[in-house]
Amino acid sequence: MCTCLADAGYDVHLIGQSSATGTFQLRGVTIHPLPRWRSRRDRLWARFRIARLSQQLAPDLFHVHEPELLGPVVSVAGSRPVVWDVHESYLDLLSERAWIPRWLRPPAAHLWNLRERHWVGRCAAVVVVTEAIAERYYRLHPNVRVVANYPCWSEIEQLPVVARDGRTCVFAGMLSPERGLSQLLQALALLHSRGLSLPLVLAGPADKSYLRELLAEAERLKIGQLVDYRGVLKRAEALVLQHQASIGVVPYLPSRNASAGIANKLLEAMAVGLPVVFSDFPIYRQIAGAAGAGLPVDATKPGEIAIALERLVRDERLAKEMGEAGRRAIRERFNWEAEHVTLLDLYRKVLAQGLPAPIEFAPAISQ
Repeated sequence: MCTCLADAGYDVHLIGQSSATGTFQLRGVTIHPLPRWRSRRDRLWARFRIARLSQQLAPDLFHVHEPELLGPVVSVAGSRPVVWDVHESYLDLLSERAWIPRWLRPPAAHLWNLRERHWVGRCAAVVVVTEAIAERYYRLHPNVRVVANYPCWSEIEQLPVVARDGRTCVFAGMLSPERGLSQLLQALALLHSRGLSLPLVLAGPADKSYLRELLAEAERLKIGQLVDYRGVLKRAEALVLQHQASIGVVPYLPSRNASAGIANKLLEAMAVGLPVVFSDFPIYRQIAGAAGAGLPVDATKPGEIAIALERLVRDERLAKEMGEAGRRAIRERFNWEAEHVTLLDLYRKVLAQGLPAPIEFAPAISQ
């Protein structure tokens, strides 16, 4: 989003976490680095400081991506437009997050519903990533745009041709229980017991205790030697890692948030030409299924995952056809080059409504 806006002539400032110690420029975007949070509490307290920093930049438009920042940024924006960018179903997330005590989830979701409705009414527009998520906001705001987080095809087409072994599976992204990785390990163990050993390459951030449990489970299942965790990679490195594998696996477990969104790793696997074994969610079927890019499964059933993986390994022609179909779908339709036009159109129309006269900074927000 930032780089395409900068390419279109906007002066873009991004406030986000970085290991850098001072403001710097990258691909036409001015980046204001924030330190890594030590805890969720630190992250919540930082929202007021981030809002004041955004205010001090005196922008003509605020674009907010994180839910805890929406209220503070709306408070400092005054009459200047705010775009609320919704990339997950936050109401559902609050009802499903394991770190929130079960008894606290309903009141937390209720409170967020009330506050978001209030704040959205003061926004100039709402951007969402899927039609499923948009359904909530169509009822709350007259200016809702779907801007899907599709891969950038210009990056994909630069990847070189690679030789694939037809067996290596890959999952590159956040590693957590709801991603269905335990079920995937059980599927690989089933295949291994039948004489079919499929390597699994993992990459991405993970809670240390969960990662230990996951790797220990692989050892208990006697497939520890097949699992290769590569750590946290840069985005470009993760893309190359997927490009070098043979089968993409996206076995998300059923949840309201997961089924409302679309996993980036599903689209990336399609883009690099991998056949994909994916959770049988409606939106996944609409993209990967309709394109003929892979096999849908009930991710709660390791046996189904195993059958799908074995089918792709045994039928090289099918795997190749599905990989080519997914890559073609990304090249022709599901790419950022086509999608970003909607974002640029939204910015032009919001800003064309006229910029307000300069306003005084809002009073400091009490913590």
